[in-house]
Amino acid sequence: MMNAPIPPTTASRRDSVIRVQIRRLARFLLPLLFLAAFCMPAGFAADSAGKEFIVSVDQAMWNKWGFQYPVTYVFDISGLSLGAKVSRRDNPSGGWKVLPKKAATNFFNGVECVRFDYSGGRAFVSVGFGGGNSTELSFANVTSARFVGVARYYDDRKAAYTLSLDNWGRKATANPGAAWHAADDDACDNYQAALRVCRGFKLPVSIAINTHMAGSNAMWNAMQQELDRRDFSWEPAVHAQTHPGNARAYGVRGCRAEVLGCRDEILQHLRHIPFGQHVFEHILTSGYKDDAVLDTDAAEFLFVRGYNGRDTPANTDYAAWDAAHKFYGVGGLNPKDYDRVFKRRTPMGRFFAADVAELNAAFDRVHDAGGVCYAMWHPDRYLNSAIHDPRPGRDGVQGSTLVQHLRHVANRKDVWYVANGWLYSYRYIAEHATITGKATAE
Repeated sequence: MMNAPIPPTTASRRDSVIRVQIRRLARFLLPLLFLAAFCMPAGFAADSAGKEFIVSVDQAMWNKWGFQYPVTYVFDISGLSLGAKVSRRDNPSGGWKVLPKKAATNFFNGVECVRFDYSGGRAFVSVGFGGGNSTELSFANVTSARFVGVARYYDDRKAAYTLSLDNWGRKATANPGAAWHAADDDACDNYQAALRVCRGFKLPVSIAINTHMAGSNAMWNAMQQELDRRDFSWEPAVHAQTHPGNARAYGVRGCRAEVLGCRDEILQHLRHIPFGQHVFEHILTSGYKDDAVLDTDAAEFLFVRGYNGRDTPANTDYAAWDAAHKFYGVGGLNPKDYDRVFKRRTPMGRFFAADVAELNAAFDRVHDAGGVCYAMWHPDRYLNSAIHDPRPGRDGVQGSTLVQHLRHVANRKDVWYVANGWLYSYRYIAEHATITGKATAE
């Protein structure tokens, strides 16, 4: 005689219910975890699989901004082998260009390439737009590819570091356009010196320019010398013509002249601006904004950066898109105010180990959390001989807090180093591009 089935106990019924709830929760959370790592563009199609893909963006926005900065598209790959390759072209009648391969052990930023994760079966394809508002991608020596999203940061890095310098051209005491000698020479242009220090650490930088103050043609010549290197080391950004910091000061010349006039003069005087002849960013003078300023900025910049002169440790994310004004911002406040740290000392910026430790810890917190570290200082406030002193640090005697801090920040392969405007060129494509599979004949 068979035993009668044992009725489930209250505990077992409870366990069964809990398991069902866990499965439901997992189905809810997994997509959220996926979205935390990748941005799904507006035109993403869940069944985008094959070997060829088309990436496109709105024609009018491409006409205005070009979007040449490479954006990283992530694909799951079936049949991935060492012989796999990816090619791109800008139009159906153009020739295919094979993308160079990079490895996780390489140091690179802002270049077109493909990085294969052979153990994970993934491809990270970084390309910008070229001669039109669409580009095509083609995979070879794989079974198939499936588009899964745009990496939150370039090359799927852990964190981002974006650096800006305010006020090139504001003060004659900063020697705009002076003859070059060395980065720690006080007779040299403070901004050209700061730029060259950052370049030495492979840190691209945005520089906010004032066009109607000091420097004149000598300053423009110094800027052009640095752009002529064609090394993608800096981004010209609008500050204003005369650095107004309130409504009354803006009223003297008007918002349009101060902001858009400054932008137009930058484009008139400078060529070889990286990633196209565009000024992506307006950096607010003294952080001041009102409706007149924001309305002037509307649809004229991709990013409007703020300033408040203090630590803002919670600000470690992308600024939100302002649909009314059609730009990202106002954002970019500094998690750590570099100027406040440098100004404690005499001369300002002189090395103190405690200051270096404070700045390093602030960067580490953002890095460990996988955020965006917005950094900024005003080179016109310091002596080159102190802020750029390359000697080993001795508290209050020699060396530079900035230089020692940048040594801590720089040359990390899990950090995306990027100028502000390029950061938001990337962000716009990540949020607005359309990616579709293209049928191909076998």
